[in-house]
Amino acid sequence: MDLAVYHTLTPWISLGVATLVCGLAIWKGDRWTRFVGGIFLGGWILSPFVATTDSLQPEWGVMVIDVIALLLFIWASLKARKLWTVFAAACQMMAVASHVISIIDLRIYMATVIVGLALLSYGVLIALLFGTASAIRARQGRRANVPDSGS
Repeated sequence: MDLAVYHTLTPWISLGVATLVCGLAIWKGDRWTRFVGGIFLGGWILSPFVATTDSLQPEWGVMVIDVIALLLFIWASLKARKLWTVFAAACQMMAVASHVISIIDLRIYMATVIVGLALLSYGVLIALLFGTASAIRARQGRRANVPDSGS
């Protein structure tokens, strides 16, 4: 397990934001926000366990986790048929492409790839936040349309 990446404040802030957004999605979201939030948070938790300690080598283990998340996001997008799931899958697809590019061209600094992956993960979190807000709004709309049987 490579915890060296957690020696600065930035990854802890990102982990906190991811935990808050995914926690909200799991707590207040619908089936698909819970699914995507669980997958995303699981990837965040598993990544340090498979990360390499060599900053010059591609992150093979993290790439495998991201590919699995991508496949699950695509599946969720096809099943849920909601726009936010398409955006989350697209951001995840770009993250996987970043891994592939870092393998093809080793001249790219891994720090650049890591920053790109972080920005793309915020794209997934924004989509998830939108999906959660949409699920909450839909639930409130259903409650408002239910007639009061006591009248």
